[in-house]
Amino acid sequence: MFLSIRRFFGRKLFRKKDGLNFRRRRRKIDFEKVKYLLVFALELALVIGLAYVVVLSFGKQVECSNSSMEPTYQTSDILLVNTIAYKFSEPQQSDVIAFKPKANVNASYSVKRVIATPGDTIYINNGRIYINDTLYKENLEVERIENPGIAATPITLMEDEYFVLGDNRNSSEDSRYESVGFVASEDILGRVWMRYPF
Repeated sequence: MFLSIRRFFGRKLFRKKDGLNFRRRRRKIDFEKVKYLLVFALELALVIGLAYVVVLSFGKQVECSNSSMEPTYQTSDILLVNTIAYKFSEPQQSDVIAFKPKANVNASYSVKRVIATPGDTIYINNGRIYINDTLYKENLEVERIENPGIAATPITLMEDEYFVLGDNRNSSEDSRYESVGFVASEDILGRVWMRYPF
């Protein structure tokens, strides 16, 4: 009797079209869709990676914390810094750079303009800057310097020393003063290239 009931339910089970059927065909994998998804995932990863590198290289932000760079930059301006600019070249005269004063890792970044580079002899006389005995030609309107500081007598910069000044010459703490002094390349974050927002 048990066998007959089992046969009855067994036959009924396999009679149903939507019932359990071990002979049903397996679905084929659509390799085109898989390929599309893999390519899409790879492209997305590349775009995210590229965006990260671009932001890291050109989008580092520093704040202009005082009026020392007026009129070029105002107090509280957010500036974008190119952090890879000096991986392949050296800071040049007139570059605006962001750096840590006196290698003080706890200090905020300072923003100043490079006036003299390693090997240059600089001094300030009668309110004007002289580099290697030649009058430094300014690319912008600036005041005559009232306090030449340590540059009142000629200073020859050693290897890896940069002399920086703020564009607001009479309201800037810069290389003329012991608190900032000469800037070493290892203390330079990079070159300021744009104000943000644009």
